[in-house]
Amino acid sequence: MTGFSEKFYIIGHRGAAGELFENSLQGFEYALSLDIDMIEIDIREHSSELWVIHDHDLERLTGQAGLFEDHPDPSSIRLLNHEPLPSLRQVLDLSWGKMPLNIEIKAVEHLELLLDLLAQYPAVPAGEHLPWNLVSSFNHAALAQLKAAGCPWPLAPISSGIPLQTRVELEKIAPWSWHFDDEYLDFDQVRELRQQGIPSLVFTVNEPARARELKQRGVAGIFTDYPSKMMQID
Repeated sequence: MTGFSEKFYIIGHRGAAGELFENSLQGFEYALSLDIDMIEIDIREHSSELWVIHDHDLERLTGQAGLFEDHPDPSSIRLLNHEPLPSLRQVLDLSWGKMPLNIEIKAVEHLELLLDLLAQYPAVPAGEHLPWNLVSSFNHAALAQLKAAGCPWPLAPISSGIPLQTRVELEKIAPWSWHFDDEYLDFDQVRELRQQGIPSLVFTVNEPARARELKQRGVAGIFTDYPSKMMQID
């Protein structure tokens, strides 16, 4: 399935991080109500379970001191919007079959936890454009491990700077898409990937004018904190 179409993909970053609290069930419910194409979330492993949280330091998201991995019981963590920290299972229960999900791996040592959890959900008919589940990460080695393990879900490397070894990564991962930081975006790489049938998705884009420019220059879609105002990009 190719990721290219006349449609420009709008992906809610951490749900709708600029509109409701990031990576929260409330934010995901809101994002599901919008006419967007995908929701992006972040996952970390703790005690053989996967949790939806971006930072390893708890202070910004919870007001608590300490690191996520050192917390004795993630189920007792409360976000600053007073919701419990969601598990990946809760988010999948909420979104499965309703809207495609981009699951970004932040810190997962036992990748089989992700594969085993996703395998528990019923098959979903192929979507018209985006895959129902897209697994991405800055940790390209983890994506290569998933590929070697026979991961049935499409994979996507993320780059914070300008990637220097895209050819090697393409061979190891066979990505569905490549995700670029807008600050370091190289349009030559966007064109090269497009020629190989690989869409470029760019984060984090919150201004409609910039989104329109990216669309005109061959970018396939954006991650945005404000999906409600970016839905009508033309």
